[in-house]
Amino acid sequence: MSPRDSVAGAAMGVLCGMWAVIGGVTLTSGSGTTSAAPGVVLLTAAAAMLVPALAGLPKLVAAAVMGMSAARFAITGVHELTASAEWRTTAGVAGLVLAVVAYYAALAFELEDAHGHALLPVARLGRARTAVRGDLRDRTKGPAREAGVREQL
Repeated sequence: MSPRDSVAGAAMGVLCGMWAVIGGVTLTSGSGTTSAAPGVVLLTAAAAMLVPALAGLPKLVAAAVMGMSAARFAITGVHELTASAEWRTTAGVAGLVLAVVAYYAALAFELEDAHGHALLPVARLGRARTAVRGDLRDRTKGPAREAGVREQL
């Protein structure tokens, strides 16, 4: 994640806040119990996670991880509100699928960073693809116009 990657930063902020609240609720109520409060928090986190998921669509693999996180939060939120065993099982399956996709994304992006080029497909579109595959002028076009970057010192 580059320092200018506001999409990943927003997603990490949602995750951090959501897990802090869920951790606090689990500490005070004990694991294995369901409650409306974490259900509402999870549904809110699911809605909030859709913002970076949609904004991150030029990087399809990253957007898929964020979108699947939103789905997992929503499913778990419904389980918290209903205490349904079926929703709990569905949330577990969604969590396993999310874990596999997130692992793939992490591996693909780390290999790309370490080797300087993509070894596994990450399905970039538009400007995200140009930033990686274009010539040097294409790669530096956006950052050169960002706040805090000077043409000359």
